[in-house]
Amino acid sequence: MGKVQHAIRGAKLPRHALVPKPSTPSTAPPPPPPPHGPRPANTKPSHGKPPRRTPRDASEPTAALDPVGSAPPPSEKRRPITTPAELSAAIRAAVDDDVDAAASLALKAAPTIPLPAQSLALLLRRLATHRSVAAARDLLAALPYSSDCPAPRPALLALADACCRRGDPREIGQLLPVLADHGVRADAHVYNALMKAHCAAADPEGVLGVLRRMKDDGVEPDLVTYNTLVYGLARAGLVAKARTYLDAMAAAGHFPDVITYTSLMNGMCVKGDALGALRLLEEMRAKGCEPNDRTYNTLLMGLCKNRKLDKAVEVYRSMVGARMKLDPPAYATFIRALCRAGRVPDAYEVFDYGMESKSFPEVTAYTELESSLKWLRKLKE
Repeated sequence: MGKVQHAIRGAKLPRHALVPKPSTPSTAPPPPPPPHGPRPANTKPSHGKPPRRTPRDASEPTAALDPVGSAPPPSEKRRPITTPAELSAAIRAAVDDDVDAAASLALKAAPTIPLPAQSLALLLRRLATHRSVAAARDLLAALPYSSDCPAPRPALLALADACCRRGDPREIGQLLPVLADHGVRADAHVYNALMKAHCAAADPEGVLGVLRRMKDDGVEPDLVTYNTLVYGLARAGLVAKARTYLDAMAAAGHFPDVITYTSLMNGMCVKGDALGALRLLEEMRAKGCEPNDRTYNTLLMGLCKNRKLDKAVEVYRSMVGARMKLDPPAYATFIRALCRAGRVPDAYEVFDYGMESKSFPEVTAYTELESSLKWLRKLKE
């Protein structure tokens, strides 16, 4: 309080200047008294306890709580499809979210509206990718196609391509009768995809069965067919059986290439005949077929796994002279074999070449070398 008086004296103001003036009475009429009747149930009293709510009758309908200012949603009505272009656009808009709904659009279209070939190809491709060949077959059976009016060939080829990309041998096996029912003859591409699927499943008998089926259906094997056959048989350890098809390839006008020889070398290394694979390299060169990076990496890894480290070093020197790159698996196997043999300087040399040739990321090079050196240190402890 002393501070306030001191401030007043400093400002030299009269003491009554801080006293508020009394307000003058208002001339407006007082508000009318509240009515004496009963208060509505939805109003809140100004004082006292709130009135007791009366229970709502169960038969009275309750209004939905809609957001303020929201209008009722308009009833969505699908426009009827009257032209093939509209049908194609509707299928293209629906197929990404629900392929079954897109297929139902094709089935429910009026008979006077033909299904465009590109729409059928899109449906068959998606069904083969996300469902099965049986689903595509059922769609073709439900559509108005017959022997007199078969399904468009481009659509069936799209189905075959999607099924081959999927790589399931059972699905590709079911594809062949579907194509035959619609007058489309499977070509070597379809049979090669079926053969590759059996190779991935490590089924050499299935691989040979596809070759027999091709010949029975009158389809001539091509170079991809023979290379896939050699690869599948050699991978399964049937190297002698695989080598018998080299003459059959030449008789059919398909001479063995670098893929053929590399597949045979891989099979021989897996079977334990790495020196035989090395002799096959000389035979390959003598026939005018130059090896590539994959051939040398296959040999390098096979020789290391068969404990032929000196021969592996010779192959590595040839790769350095030809400026070939090392594959990460071959590099890891070679580094590990050198460290286990105590040839650490040679391992560092391989590491330097891998970094110089940019064969793989630096992380891979450092990781493999470090893990091999750690193993060597633990072995010496």
